[in-house]
Amino acid sequence: MSTTNEAQAALNWLPVSVCWFDEDLNFMGANLKFLQTFNVKEDELIGEHFSQIFDSYGFMSTIAQFMKSMEASGDYHETLLLNRKQTHFKFTLQKCHTSERMILFTLEDITPVIERNQEIETLKTKLAEASRMAVLGEMTSGIGHEINNPLTIILSQAEMLRSMIRKSLSIEAKQDLLTRLDKITSTSFRIEKIVRGLKMYGRDSSQDPFQSTLVTNLISDSLELCSEKLREHEIHLIIDDFDPNLQIDCRPGQISQILLNLIGNSKDAISGLDERWIRLEIKDAGDVVRFALIDSGRGIPASITNKLTDSFFTTKETGKGTGLGLSISKKIVESHFGQIYVDSNCPNTKFVFEVPKGLAAVA
Repeated sequence: MSTTNEAQAALNWLPVSVCWFDEDLNFMGANLKFLQTFNVKEDELIGEHFSQIFDSYGFMSTIAQFMKSMEASGDYHETLLLNRKQTHFKFTLQKCHTSERMILFTLEDITPVIERNQEIETLKTKLAEASRMAVLGEMTSGIGHEINNPLTIILSQAEMLRSMIRKSLSIEAKQDLLTRLDKITSTSFRIEKIVRGLKMYGRDSSQDPFQSTLVTNLISDSLELCSEKLREHEIHLIIDDFDPNLQIDCRPGQISQILLNLIGNSKDAISGLDERWIRLEIKDAGDVVRFALIDSGRGIPASITNKLTDSFFTTKETGKGTGLGLSISKKIVESHFGQIYVDSNCPNTKFVFEVPKGLAAVA
């Protein structure tokens, strides 16, 4: 068997499509996989111009640019419609300076890889959504109690007002009436905050535009969703004073998600301790706002600090955590052009995340 025939036989065993053509882009040969993929016969292919097969696929501009370049080889990606099916190819062009000076063209069908990656991304999206709703369910399991209590107060105060209106009102009675009206108003506002927090957190806000938001509103709306759960575990929540006019450009629902994830992690970590507290510090740090959440735990081992934001990594017992909370929080912070990290210098467990005040700060 001649050397040429041996080379052709070897190429036919390759699982990828291979063809070669001269500098005028006329086909000189192809392996079996190529002929099968593009449904052509070898005797029909030899001598034909490259454009006869690939012009409709949009390869020609890529080939022309490669031929004009000084590069000896190049890697590219193209999506073709083959047999009415979208097919993804990775292909390589290589200039071979042999006696016949030819271009070697190798194509690999990477559709299964692309589709698998798309399935993984879809799964990640579903898991992220499941994790978000799991946190919502965990932190708001007492929300019925949170709403029923204010409603009971409103109903009882309303009944008292009816009784007072039926009677002649003295000055003292009028003052008592105003006090009760104030109680109804403040309690109604509390219900409004709870419902607003649920609406903000319960929807997917990943595609929302950034909006200028008061940090105090973010904190207030978020904490309304978890305050009952913290009371249930007798965890003291401390919020240090901060500028009430402080604002950031953000997606409020996503920042709330980070706060609830961190608070939920702290709750789980310290529920069994004798000393149970969580402190939230918010500081104006120039171009960024720094949120720090510290709890009464004794810190995180250095050996696992770098793993905490890895998907599916968790230190919780089986069935008590998805291992996605911190991973998702990291992605959210990064989408806000910020950062999240563990402060290992703190004697307690301390997570910090920073978010720019405005998009101008990161431009």
